[in-house]
Amino acid sequence: MKPIGLKFKTDGELMIVHKCLKCQKISNNRIAGDDLPNIILSLVQIQKDSGNLLTKTDIEWVHDVLFGKA
Repeated sequence: MKPIGLKFKTDGELMIVHKCLKCQKISNNRIAGDDLPNIILSLVQIQKDSGNLLTKTDIEWVHDVLFGKA
């Protein structure tokens, strides 16, 4: 599985989108407590590069979820 981006659930929970390298199946996984916030934040750039543009508000919200509100 390769992380390819982030997804927001309707309840506001942040999910990591993964793609299987063998079958290309897409799956969503909850963020775990031991996931590194900076690595998760880097998925924002991967998602932007793939054409799935996030708004500035989306990016700020991801930052707030990972690091707390400033």
